[in-house]
Amino acid sequence: MTLARPESTHVGLPGSPGRGPGRGWVPALLVAAGTVAALMWCGVPARDLAAFAAYVGAGVALPGTLLWRALTGGGRTTAEDLAAGLAMGYAVEVLAYIPARAAGQPLLVLVPPVAVVATFLCVPRLWRHWRGTPGRERMPGWCAWALAGVVGYLVTWCVISLYRHPVSSAYVDMPYHLALVGEVRHHVPPTLPSVLGERLSYHWFVYADMAATSWVTGIEPVTLVYRLSTLPMMVATVVLVAVLGRRLGGRW
Repeated sequence: MTLARPESTHVGLPGSPGRGPGRGWVPALLVAAGTVAALMWCGVPARDLAAFAAYVGAGVALPGTLLWRALTGGGRTTAEDLAAGLAMGYAVEVLAYIPARAAGQPLLVLVPPVAVVATFLCVPRLWRHWRGTPGRERMPGWCAWALAGVVGYLVTWCVISLYRHPVSSAYVDMPYHLALVGEVRHHVPPTLPSVLGERLSYHWFVYADMAATSWVTGIEPVTLVYRLSTLPMMVATVVLVAVLGRRLGGRW
């Protein structure tokens, strides 16, 4: 006589450890699809969208997430890992771009992400970081929908004020930001675009990210400044604020 193995009674309750992807990804996917549709409606070429997504995903977020998990043990949720990993990926990118541009070889910015991914593929004890921490906590459905709503609102505001043609209510300093991207794209250390020979002491790391992205993807700086570059930063900020609240308050 053979006894049947009892079926698992595990229930993936919101905020409790779960297995596999939960329904929390549904609002994220809906917002992502809506954002892509909005950007294409505003005239962003599909080629630019694909190149930007590929670079930020594979060249910034992926190596950053792997490093984040290796250095910290990983966050409580996949969303936390991805948001924090994106921030770390930006830091690695900027630190790589500065010497690469100074040496006159800006595409060398690709060396660190390739090296990180290759290392995590070739070293067996690092393979576990591709999966993340087992038994991790799931973000509650209501929280995922709330964060998606915040991101959706911000994207809608950007469509109205920045993305569409003609630009109707952009901040007055946007042309200055564009000039700074052009400066950092061609010179490191950078100088003030408006004053010949005056060293740039303004905080300019974000422009190094945009310059690196432009070199790697071929996307025009104006598209990055006005439309694309701030999107992943904005989403990561929203997620990390929620994660910080979870850690400080002890609950979602």
